Amino acid sequence: MTMGRVMYYQAFLLPIAVVYSHSRWSCPEPRSTSTSIKTGPCGSESLPSFTEADAIEIGPGPHRVVFEESIHHTGSPFRISLSSDGSDDNPCVLLDHIPHNDCCKPSYWDEDTYTQYTITINIPNIQCERCSLHLSNPMTDKIGSDGAPNGMGCTDPGSCFSVYHSCTLPFRIKGDSNTVKRNEYTCPDWRSLNQDWPTVWVGDNGEDVDASISGVYRRESSDWNQEDFTLMTVPAQYRQNVGGLCGKQEEEVAVVVTEQMPATTTTTTTTTTTAATTSSTQETTSSSATEAATSVPKPTTSPVESEVGTKQPTSSASVGIPLSCLFMSVTIFILASALA
Repeated sequence: MTMGRVMYYQAFLLPIAVVYSHSRWSCPEPRSTSTSIKTGPCGSESLPSFTEADAIEIGPGPHRVVFEESIHHTGSPFRISLSSDGSDDNPCVLLDHIPHNDCCKPSYWDEDTYTQYTITINIPNIQCERCSLHLSNPMTDKIGSDGAPNGMGCTDPGSCFSVYHSCTLPFRIKGDSNTVKRNEYTCPDWRSLNQDWPTVWVGDNGEDVDASISGVYRRESSDWNQEDFTLMTVPAQYRQNVGGLCGKQEEEVAVVVTEQMPATTTTTTTTTTTAATTSSTQETTSSSATEAATSVPKPTTSPVESEVGTKQPTSSASVGIPLSCLFMSVTIFILASALA
């Protein structure tokens, strides 16, 4: 084989090697932006330290998280686990058999097309200085008939020969007065903490597929909302927008409501005052409205309104032409015509 042909084949095969990738964390922030990590649990990325200024501290309970898929693999489910304190060893499974979303075909080259998955997990009541979330994604689309509803499935860790992984940057968990240290915490069976999580998903040809055994995977899919990317076929607790990792906190909502109220009150009061002082004649009304529009303070736009691009109503008086100006213009025109 000539050198020219070798270089041609290398150039042809390189893009194929680059796009051989799949899934990663979106929120919390992943340690690596790569979606091609196939060595569990976190590839070559060890659990880093953080400064106190950068520390993210959360409490136990429900927390919304988000992960994403860069290349579609039909029916390939997900698992979320919690690391040990300061180590990626001995993780606790928090939620297993998260079904795949078969609706979309993301393009690896365009991150805006990546399939988003939003789910709410439950963080245990523990004390952990440096914990991390692990994401595992066995490729059950690659195991042939074993991945069918009546197939034997594959295990992870174990016989699932192709699995993608992603891990988040560390965060601190501060439990309540009954907390235990993470490295003294005995991981319960994840089903005992998620008893209402479904045990059956949609398999090949729309048939039911068993998803009741932890760590045993087949092709498992379900319906996800395409607006907020939550799973539509689970109880509401798994769709809550809560927690300090990625969810909306109650105090943030209270601040937004407080900021919006003064702006609304100011606009209403000014409009009432203007209407009460308007003259009965049409010319005076137009003039007063113009002056009022100039003097009315601009309502304060809240952070939420700025984000979604809410527009304040525009007064028609601010763009109208006073009748006195119009009358003067007509008079000048008539005099000019008479003198011509």
